[in-house]
Amino acid sequence: MTVRAEGRVSGAVDLRLLPAALATVATCLAVQALPYAMAVLLPWVLAGAAVVCTALLVRWNRTEWPSMVMALSACALWIAAVAGVQAVGHRAPVNSSGWEDAVATDQPVRLSGETTGSSTRSAGAFGPSWHLPVTVERFGHPLGSVPGGASVIVSGGRHWSDLDAGTPLCFVATLEAQNDSVFARAKTAPDTGSCPSSTDGTAGSSGSTGRDLVRTAVREAATGSVGDAPQLLPGLVLGDRSAQEPNLDEAMKTSGLSHLSAVSGANCTLIAGAVTMTLRSFRIRRPVVLATVLGVLVIFVIVVGAEPSVIRAAVMGALGAWAVFFGRGRHAVPLLFLAVCVLLCWEPALVTEPAFQLSVAATCGIVLAARPVEQWLTAALRHWMPGPVAGTIGAALAVTVCAQIACQPILVGMTGDLSAYSVPANLLAAPLVPFVTVPGTAAAVVAVPFPGLAAVVFWVIGWPAAGIGWIATVVSRWPGAVQPWPEGTTGVVLVFLHLTAAVALLWLVLRWERTRPARVRRLGQSNTGRTTSNPRLRWSVTVAWTVICAAAGSQLGVVLAPPAGPVPEDWSLAACDVGQGDMVALRTGDRSAMVVDTGPEPADARACLDRLGVDRVDLLVLSHLHADHTGGAAAVVDCCRPADILYSTASEGTETRVPALNGARQPASGETGRVGGQQVGGKQERDRPAPGWWVNWTVLDADHSAASENDASMQMLATVHTPQGEYSVLLTGDLEEDAARSLLQQGVYPDSVDVLKVAHHGASNGGADVIRAVDPALSVVGVGEDNTYGHPHPAIIGELERHGPVVRTDLHGTTVLSLRKGELVPTMAGSRR
Repeated sequence: MTVRAEGRVSGAVDLRLLPAALATVATCLAVQALPYAMAVLLPWVLAGAAVVCTALLVRWNRTEWPSMVMALSACALWIAAVAGVQAVGHRAPVNSSGWEDAVATDQPVRLSGETTGSSTRSAGAFGPSWHLPVTVERFGHPLGSVPGGASVIVSGGRHWSDLDAGTPLCFVATLEAQNDSVFARAKTAPDTGSCPSSTDGTAGSSGSTGRDLVRTAVREAATGSVGDAPQLLPGLVLGDRSAQEPNLDEAMKTSGLSHLSAVSGANCTLIAGAVTMTLRSFRIRRPVVLATVLGVLVIFVIVVGAEPSVIRAAVMGALGAWAVFFGRGRHAVPLLFLAVCVLLCWEPALVTEPAFQLSVAATCGIVLAARPVEQWLTAALRHWMPGPVAGTIGAALAVTVCAQIACQPILVGMTGDLSAYSVPANLLAAPLVPFVTVPGTAAAVVAVPFPGLAAVVFWVIGWPAAGIGWIATVVSRWPGAVQPWPEGTTGVVLVFLHLTAAVALLWLVLRWERTRPARVRRLGQSNTGRTTSNPRLRWSVTVAWTVICAAAGSQLGVVLAPPAGPVPEDWSLAACDVGQGDMVALRTGDRSAMVVDTGPEPADARACLDRLGVDRVDLLVLSHLHADHTGGAAAVVDCCRPADILYSTASEGTETRVPALNGARQPASGETGRVGGQQVGGKQERDRPAPGWWVNWTVLDADHSAASENDASMQMLATVHTPQGEYSVLLTGDLEEDAARSLLQQGVYPDSVDVLKVAHHGASNGGADVIRAVDPALSVVGVGEDNTYGHPHPAIIGELERHGPVVRTDLHGTTVLSLRKGELVPTMAGSRR
C-alpha cells in the first residue's frame, strides 16, 4: 500500500509571449535610433510580415509545430507594428518642430523648460560639475515648442547646484545626443522662470499642479523628522529626491539603495502586500482582495501623479505582489510580458528609461525565482533558527538576491561600476522599508487637507527612514564599496557570463522546485526525491554549476582589489595610479610619506597609501585646487592626519571647496623644509645625515596671482634621501607652457633633475621647454587610461623618451622607484583595474 502525496506540481514557465515582448522592445528602440524616413517605413514592414505570417498560419493550421511558430510570430509582429505606429506618432511632431535638427547641429541654442529632479555633483579634471534632469518645453529664437517636452541632462557649474525639482528655467546650451539620451552643456547660468515669449511676453508657467501641491506638502510635513529622514521621506514615499543633499544621494547610490528613493515597483509591491495581508487576516476572499489591491494602486497613481513612470511602477508592483503574495509566479510571467507590450504600445519612450528596464528585470527575477529560492532558503535556515524567523529572512533575502542578480547587468551598463555591498545593504534596509512606504503613502493622501496629522505620521516613520540613511552612509564607507567594472572586451565578456550564469541558476532553481522530495513519504520507499541516471542531464547540471561558479568568481574578482605586485621594501617614490589625475608619494620613514596631490577619487588615494603601507603623512602638498589633484584629499586627511598641509591657488575663496584644507597654508616662493629622518631622543635630528628616509623640499614658485589655476601650480623641488643615497625630484603640477617659459627665463629651475613629474598629465600645452632644460633621467606621467583629453600627447612622450625612461600610470599602474647602487629601478606595483 502506498500513500500518494497530494498537491500541485509546478508547471513549466509560459514563455509564449516572450517573442512579442522582445519584438516590441526592439521596434521601439529602432524607431528612436533610425533616421526618420526609415523609422516611418518600419511599422509598414512589420505589418506586412504579420500579414504573411497570418496567411501561413491559415495554410498550416493542421500541422502542430509550424502553426505554433507562425502563431507566435504573427502575434509578435502585429503587436510590434502597433508599437511602431505609436512610436512614429510620438516622434513625428518632435521631428517637424526642428528639435532633432537642433540636437544634431551641436550649436548653442536657447532652451526653456523645467527641472524634473535634483542635481548631482561629479568630479572633473577642471573642478566639479553638476548634472540636472530638465524637461525642455520650448527652444530656439524665436521660441518654438517641443511637443510633449524633451528630456535632457544639463551639465554646468556651481550655479546649477541648488535648483529644486519643478523650477522653470531659461538658459543657453549646446546639445549632444549620446545613445538614447540628450545632454546639454550649459553655456550660461540658469535664469529662473521660463524664457519670455516674443509673442506674449509671459513667463509661460502653467502654475502648480495637484502633484506639485502634494509633493510640497509632504516635504513640509517631513521637515520635523529625525536624522536624514527629512531628506529621504519624500523620495521613499513619492519618489521626490529634490530634498536629498549630494552627500546622501551619493551614499545611497554607492550602497545600492538609491532605488528605494524613487517611485518603483517595490513601493507598489509593499503597498499591495500590506493590503493583501490585512484583508487575508480577516479571511476575505481572494477576488475581493485582488480588486481592493488594484483600487489602492489606482489611488497611489493619482496621489503620486499619473505619469508614465508611475503607471509603469504600479503595473510592475501589481505583478510582483501577484507573484509573491498570491503564489502565482508561473501565471505572472506571461502577464509580465503582456504588460511590457501594453506599456510600450501606450508610451514607447519608456523603453529607454533605466527605471523601466530595471523594473522589468527585477519583476522578472522575482516572479520566476523568488518563490523557489524562498522555499529553499527557509528550509536551509530552519536548521539554525526558529521557523518564523527563517521564513522572514528567507523571503527578504530571496527577493533581494533575485532582483539584484536580474538587475546587475543593467546597473553595470548605466554606471560602469559595481556596488560591492548592495545585497547586504538591501537586506539590512528591507525590514525598515514597509514601515516607511505604507504609512507614508497614507500620510501623503492627507498631507494637503490635514498637514498636522501628516507631520505626526512622518515623525514616527522618520525613525526607520533615518535608519535607512544611516545604513547607506555606513555601507558607502566600507572599503571597496564601489569598484569599476572592467572596460573593453573583458567587461563585455563578464556581462555575458553573468547573464549566462543567471539563466543557468534559474534553470537549476526551477528544476529543483519540480523535483524536490514530496512532503508525504511513500511507505517502504526512501524519500530522496526523483533521481535520474540520464548522462545528458548530469552533464547539463555540471555545466550549469561550472558557469555559475565562474560568474561568481569573476564578480569576486571585480569586487576584491586585484592582487598587486609586491612593493619592494626599499621603495622611495611612488607614482600612484589614481585615474585621470596626479598623486606622488615620497617616502619619509618606515610607514610614513610626503604626499603631493591626491587624484580625483578618495578611494583610489586611500588604496594607494594602503598598498604602500603608509599610515602617516608628514606633509600633504596640493599643487593647485583642481579636482583631479585634490579629490582624494579628504581620504588622506582622514586616514593619515597630515602634520602639515601646503597648497597653492589663483582663486581667492576656492579653498572653501576643499574641506581637507582646514588648517592648511599657502607657502611663499623660496620656502624650504624637511620631513622625516631619524628620531634622536624624541626629536628629529637635523644637523647631520642619518641612515634612514627623509625629504628636503623647496618651493621654487607659487604664483597666487596667476591668470589661471593651472599656472598657479606650486613648483617644488624635493630631494629624497634613502639608505642607498639621494636623488632629486621636480614636481610641476599642471603648469602650462607660457608660465613655464617665464620661470625658465627667471632661472627658477635647476640645471638637471633625476625624476620629473611631467606637467599637466603630458598635455601638449605643458610644452617641452622644461623637459629640455632639466634633462630628467626618468619621467613620471600621471594620466588615466582611455581618457577623453588625449593625454599624454605623443610629442611630449617623444621628447621625454629622448632623455630617459618614462613611467605612465595609464600603462604601468602604480609604479614605485627604488635607488639601488646609484640607479633608479622602477617596479610596477598594481593597477586600479
